Amino acid sequence: RLFRPRSRPHRHQQPKMPTLRVHITCCNIKKLDTKFYNIERPRCWVTVKLGEQSHTTQVGIGLDPTWEEDVEFEVTNPEEQKVEGTFYIKCEKNGNEQQLGDMQTFALNKLLLNKQTFKGLVVPGGKADMMFTALDFGDEQAEEEDDAFMDFL
Repeated sequence: RLFRPRSRPHRHQQPKMPTLRVHITCCNIKKLDTKFYNIERPRCWVTVKLGEQSHTTQVGIGLDPTWEEDVEFEVTNPEEQKVEGTFYIKCEKNGNEQQLGDMQTFALNKLLLNKQTFKGLVVPGGKADMMFTALDFGDEQAEEEDDAFMDFL
């Protein structure tokens, strides 16, 4: 007699919430005017937030640190929720810590299912790179583009 795995989830399991994976890779802000911002020996980090959930990267050294950090957020409403990203920099010499640039928001409603999508957190002097992946929400493929504007060619 063959063993058949249960096809139905266990009765007491909660339905799984849609999940967003954010992979924070690195940043490059080498064009930053460090004299203007009074920064010597810079230390950088990024905070990403979705509702009450948040993640802060390790502190990176210099103007182009690499983090390669993953975080997963539960998503309650992909159509309306947005991820907030904020970049911070600190001067190791004088202890001066400041937010660099504005907090930016990233919509989730255009993400494709299981497809990494690049997001750049743009700040003075460069940007921080992130990859968003909708693990169990989003369309399977992008909506068809309207090619009507190509008719004049």
